[in-house]
Amino acid sequence: MDPNDIQRWLNPDWRDRLEAWWEGYDLAHLYAQAKEAKAMRAARWELKPSPRRLETVAATEPPPAILIDDPPPVPPEFDEDPEVRQLEGLDIDRRGKPVWSVEQVRGAQMLWGDDFVGPGDAQFMVDAVRPFGLNPAKSVLDCSAGLGGAARAIVGAYDTWVTALEPSPLLAKLGQRRSEALDLGRKAPVMPYDPESFNPAGSYDLVLADRILHRVRDKGPYLDHLCECVKPRGSALLMDYVIDGAPASWDSWNAWKDTEPLELYPWTAQRMKDELVQRNMDVRIVEDITAKLRRLIVERVRWLADALQNATADRGLMAGLARELQLWWARLKVLGHGLRYYRFVALKPA
Repeated sequence: MDPNDIQRWLNPDWRDRLEAWWEGYDLAHLYAQAKEAKAMRAARWELKPSPRRLETVAATEPPPAILIDDPPPVPPEFDEDPEVRQLEGLDIDRRGKPVWSVEQVRGAQMLWGDDFVGPGDAQFMVDAVRPFGLNPAKSVLDCSAGLGGAARAIVGAYDTWVTALEPSPLLAKLGQRRSEALDLGRKAPVMPYDPESFNPAGSYDLVLADRILHRVRDKGPYLDHLCECVKPRGSALLMDYVIDGAPASWDSWNAWKDTEPLELYPWTAQRMKDELVQRNMDVRIVEDITAKLRRLIVERVRWLADALQNATADRGLMAGLARELQLWWARLKVLGHGLRYYRFVALKPA
């Protein structure tokens, strides 16, 4: 073991604990290795074992907790005004806690990048809608806006009009503030909505929904209204989780569903396609893009591990980041092992 690694794992700070937790290393095992290596080096021996990954541990064993020391504080990213804090209480999870808090929004952006609270940055979304020929005369409805990063990126790339809807009142408010700050309050507005009572006004050349349908209990009315608001010769781009056979591990599957803040209701890919066809949509593409999503997640986490080496952060930010990583750890355990991520492209006939 390298001398630097010996000191690192004998006295791991919060960055080291975070990296070990995500990469799947057994922190206690690394500590024992480092202690033994230190003793061997004292006797002028060199010991270089490879880290034992958590895959060798029982699947039911949870990843080690991230214990955060006291890094230097930094100014908060968002204004701490009462209006923003009140919005946290409008969207409560199964445990009576906010689905999104200011701290978790900050942590999510630290992981995924400014303006984004999930995998898929501005370029990813710009490329995703490129085949639909957007231009200043066309309009887009984004049903999964987050902080509006994708909406503003699409406006910037194609000068089109994007109406962005977001289930979280907190995310919608913060997203609208950002659009207004960039003078995009009219061209890329971000507004809150309830997916269970979804009934959009107007019609659009492209309707976009990314990872939203699996959260909707009553998908029938939702899809009815979604397809109705697509203009003739317009398109729908849906990207979502679907069930793919029996889970490889029921422990991981149940842990994922228990970790999620809200109840989930995913369909199979075939069911999604059939439901779109029943609504007179011409389904052109049904594509499994699970590998792409997994790659996006892993790349960002690796980037985060490097970035944290020189980062300073306050306790609130790190608590939000830890929560975000916990969610995506559980999702990654089932992605490709009973749960998949699909892209559906459907056209509306003239």
